[in-house]
Amino acid sequence: MNLGRFRRRTRWHHHANGRAYDAPADPWKLLPISPDDVTYYTDEPRLDRGLGRVQGGDWDREEHCRPFRETTLYRGLEQRFEEGRDWEETALYRRAKAQFERGETVRGYESLEEFRAVRCEYIDELFHSIEREGYRPNAAATHEKATDDNSFEDAYANHLEPLVVIGRNGEIHWTEGNHRFAIASILGLDAVPVYVLCRHEDWQGIRDRMHDATDDVATTDLPPDLEAHLGHPDLQDVR
Repeated sequence: MNLGRFRRRTRWHHHANGRAYDAPADPWKLLPISPDDVTYYTDEPRLDRGLGRVQGGDWDREEHCRPFRETTLYRGLEQRFEEGRDWEETALYRRAKAQFERGETVRGYESLEEFRAVRCEYIDELFHSIEREGYRPNAAATHEKATDDNSFEDAYANHLEPLVVIGRNGEIHWTEGNHRFAIASILGLDAVPVYVLCRHEDWQGIRDRMHDATDDVATTDLPPDLEAHLGHPDLQDVR
């Protein structure tokens, strides 16, 4: 998958959504999401099918999600940046070491030494860059990318802003850009700009109803289930 094909698939979904729904979202519109509003991580919806698709099913249920702050990645970055541990003492480094000992590669790196020298140094720089300058979208960020000769690090998803999915009741789950999310959360940042990879079809129904209702009535006259979502960042474009 390359970025051009990803963009073509995104255009296809946007065209299909425009025919099927009253309030299709611009797939390239960035939403400001507070890390405090995100509890879970999921990798259920596929990354390679483009942004902005609407999908039914149970992928947003709790059994398909994991508490993000209990993941090895998050715990490892907490240990590094909040507790001040050496990389070798973190859960993230220990997991990478175990993978290399099993003969695996990690994010395209061939050895633990390379992972430590390149990837861990990059995460250090990313953290301190965001700490110094605040969060900047990828296009405006000043930190260097991890490496020029690692196809994994240069994958299409790494050229996008972080990705979230939105479940049937408006719950926001993180799905890509995990290092950035973890750093933003650890630093207590107010918001991170993200793209929506996928919306549950029930949530799209709420977008459509909000669009239709606010065309006709004042927000104070909305049905209670819609009124409860008035502040949701994914509804500000349809109010």
